[in-house]
Amino acid sequence: EIIETIVATIAGKVEVNEAKRVSNARPENLTAYDMVLQGLEYHRRSNLTRSEASKALELFEKAIETDPTYARAYAWRACSLSNAAGWDPESYPENWFDICHASATRALELDPDDHEANRIMGAISLFLRDFDLARHHHDRAEELCPSDSYILGKNAEMRLYLGNPEEGLEKVTWAMRINPFCPDDLLEKDGKCRYWLEDFDGALASFKKMRTESRDGLFYSAATFKKLGREEEALDMLRRGIRLADVSIETFVESQPFQDQARNRELQEVLESIEST
Repeated sequence: EIIETIVATIAGKVEVNEAKRVSNARPENLTAYDMVLQGLEYHRRSNLTRSEASKALELFEKAIETDPTYARAYAWRACSLSNAAGWDPESYPENWFDICHASATRALELDPDDHEANRIMGAISLFLRDFDLARHHHDRAEELCPSDSYILGKNAEMRLYLGNPEEGLEKVTWAMRINPFCPDDLLEKDGKCRYWLEDFDGALASFKKMRTESRDGLFYSAATFKKLGREEEALDMLRRGIRLADVSIETFVESQPFQDQARNRELQEVLESIEST
């Protein structure tokens, strides 16, 4: 455990230092590797800012042009295009998801052992409700990079959607233990697992620790407050979630790829009951 914590910490610091090194570099002097690192700096902020999403995508596509055999560039291009299209769908082709899928497929063709390519294909498979393939790729990503807390968190979320919140909580707890920085994405997944395990106080504690509001964090906070009988706070969180994500309750619930559709119906009923109070 101590060794894995050190590995996760060092990996994070190395990544930050590398990103800082390339952030001020002139684009014409960047290698494909450096372009991907710089693209990741924008990509990490792309969930919050529209302009960051398009900048990230542009850099990943330039990396592919520079080195058409670089698997990681294709993998991140797939992930980045999904974010960019989510912000501004009219600026991208109607078949943008097919392009994402093809890009992730190409990444795996070039390097079947790339952990990010496997993680991203796992996310795509989950979106397509191909649950067996989603499990395969998420488990393969973890096998290839067992000390990556982000990959562990994604594996935890996958297990939640497949109906195993207990396994999900075990995974995310381990991820939080080996990553001393405890980023928001892990807190969000911890809260979601605890919600479905009916540990509502624990879920709320995790959501409250998040430094930046997220769509899932707000909607699940609303549902959690409702379960705790705190109606006014539930309504406030629901309104903030709808305003932040600009989606309806129905659209949000549909975005949660549960294998058991009864969970989607249950979540929608809870959220709609807040709106009707």
